[in-house]
This record gives sequence, C-alpha cells and structure tokens, in this order.
Amino acid sequence: MSQHKLRCVTLIGLVVLLLSVAGPAAAQRAYEPLFDKFNLRLEGSWLATSTVIRLDSETLGRGTSLDFEDDLDLDPSQTIPSLSFEWQIAKRHKLGVRWQDFSRDSTSQALEEIHWGDEVIPVNADISMGFDVTQYYVDYAYFPWVKESWAAGFGLGVRVIEISATLAWTEQDLERSTEAQGTGPLPYIYFEYRRLFSDNWRFVAGLGWLQVKVEDIDGSQYVGRLGIEYLAGDHWGFGLAGNYAAVDADWANLGPTEGGNATIEVDVNDLSLFARYRF
Repeated sequence: MSQHKLRCVTLIGLVVLLLSVAGPAAAQRAYEPLFDKFNLRLEGSWLATSTVIRLDSETLGRGTSLDFEDDLDLDPSQTIPSLSFEWQIAKRHKLGVRWQDFSRDSTSQALEEIHWGDEVIPVNADISMGFDVTQYYVDYAYFPWVKESWAAGFGLGVRVIEISATLAWTEQDLERSTEAQGTGPLPYIYFEYRRLFSDNWRFVAGLGWLQVKVEDIDGSQYVGRLGIEYLAGDHWGFGLAGNYAAVDADWANLGPTEGGNATIEVDVNDLSLFARYRF
C-alpha cells in the first residue's frame, strides 16, 4: 500500500475513533434496531467494472476513446475488501463513510493507432496498462419520517474519487510510458429508506445523484445501495448488499501535461457479503 493510501486509511481510522468518543455514554437508543448508534462494517465485495476514458491534447486534439476492459484487456471483475462506518448522531441525523480501492493491470497489443494525450501509440505496439481507483463516500442524511418499523430521509453526500492510469508500450525496441491521474470531489443529493421486517431483519436502500461542475470536473454521477441484514444479538449483523456507482464526466487537467482534458465513463457494480459490528 502506498504512503498516500496508508495516510488516507489512517485518517479514516482517526475519524472513526473521534466520532466514537463524541457520542455521550447515556445517549438515547430508542431508535434501535432500526438504526445503530455506531456501527463498523467490513465487506467482501465482488466488483464488475466498465471503464471508458478519452484523453485529449492541446497539440494533437481529440484522443482515442479506450475501453479499458475490451481494448486493453483489463479484468472486468475482481474481489476486494470495502470498509464503512456509520454514526447515528441523533434520532433524525445520520453520518456515513465508505472506503474502497481497486487496482488492475494488463498486457495487450494495440490494434489501431492510439492517441493518448500528447502521445501516439503505434499499431501493434505491446502495451502494459495499470489502473487504480480509490473511492471515499461521505453522506449525511436527515430523517423527517421515523416510525417504529421504518424511516425515510434525504441529505447530501460527497464521493471523492482518485484515478491513476499508466500506459507503457514498446516501440522499435524503445520503452515509453505516460501517466494520467487526478483527484476530484463529486457531491450528490442523497436519499435513504430503511425498514424492519422483524427484530432481526433489516432492509436498507439508498440513492444519490447530481449533475454539477466542481473544480475540474463537469458531469453527472449516480450512487446506490440495496441491502438486507440479519441482526444477531445486540452487537453483530450479517448481510448481503448490492452497490452501484457511475460517473460520466469531462475532467480537465487529468493528463500528464497541463491542458490535458479527459472524458470519463466509469461504472462500478459490486455485490458484497458483510459483517457489521454495532455499538
């Protein structure tokens, strides 16, 4: 794990610790088990991904749209861990955090001339591809409707996405490489619905969407979650969840040189088995 990722994970851990300490010991828990005061969830996530990126250049103009899975043979699926934390601040207020990181690499051969930023990769060049995405989700929800067995609310969220794509190729026995990377915050409007089917079974659905221009990113995104969970006693829960995240945006200055603009379409579907510790 890189030092940057290690710092990010450490920061999340510190935030979780501070939030845990912030809750008063005698806090009202009348809303349980519909909500948990605090919970920490570890997931094993099976991902299905689709990635299309075009990197343009001020000198060469429009680049080649690359489907990373089809054109560059990146594996469209993998299994990774995901980590999340939730804090029910009060009966009607909830804060959630989720972290996910996935990296892939591949080797392939260029079937056509590829324009990637200021670089031109010739036909039949041997290409090595490395692609890394780290996602952080932070969402706040306010629940105006809280009943004994169900609740519904809305709020705001932000998805911080870090993208790094490295292309290396061999041309006339010479090895060349280039990298495009960027980090961007993507806010969204968030909706959540949860329901208790019994004291032991809990259902949660969430949806976020927004089309907005923030810093160097102009586009739309969707995030969604659907999960069912069995509550085992006072502290543990086990369940299955489906998650969806999509970005369709123009991203300025993503390239290795100033002025390199990218068009990005990234879809991430994951099916997760999870264990939750409730406290």
